[in-house]
Amino acid sequence: MSDIVLRPITRSQDAEDALDLAQRAADYVTLEVGHAPNMDFIDGFFTAVPPGLSQDALMTFAVMEEQAMAGMICIAEGYEFPTDWWIGLMLLDPAFRRRGIGRAVLRLVKRKARRAKMTMLKLSVLEANPRAVHFWMREGFVPHRHAPATPESDGHDRWVLKYHL
Repeated sequence: MSDIVLRPITRSQDAEDALDLAQRAADYVTLEVGHAPNMDFIDGFFTAVPPGLSQDALMTFAVMEEQAMAGMICIAEGYEFPTDWWIGLMLLDPAFRRRGIGRAVLRLVKRKARRAKMTMLKLSVLEANPRAVHFWMREGFVPHRHAPATPESDGHDRWVLKYHL
C-alpha cells in the first residue's frame, strides 16, 4: 500500500469524481439507499449535516492513493457534542478494500481530530453491514447506543459507535 492522503473536496469541483467512486462502491450505496448511486446521493454526501449544525461544520475528503481516488469520507465537527467528530460516511472502492486503507484513513482522521482538540469520534453503522461493524469495532470503537429503524427513518437498524481520542 502506498501512502494514503486525505484531500479536501467540494461539490462544485469534485461531484463527478465522487459519483464515479460511489458507482464503483455501489454495493454499499445500494445497501444503504436501496438503489444505485446517483447525483442525489452525492449531493447528500456534500451537504447533509446533522441536526443543529451548519454547512460550515462539514468536512469532505477524497481518500487518495497516489493519483487514484480510493474512497471518500465526510466528517461533521461538533455533533453530538462540541468536541465530537461524527464520521458520516467512509466509502471505499471495492478494488481498494482489504488492503489496510480503511485503517490508514482512520489513523489520519484520529490525528486531525486530536490536532483540532476533539475528544470523541462517533458514527453510525448499519446492522445489515456486519463487515463494517467488525471493522469499526476492531479499530477500537465501542457501542454507544442502538438506533432502531423508525417510521421516519430509512428503514435501517444501526449501531452508534464511539471512540475516545
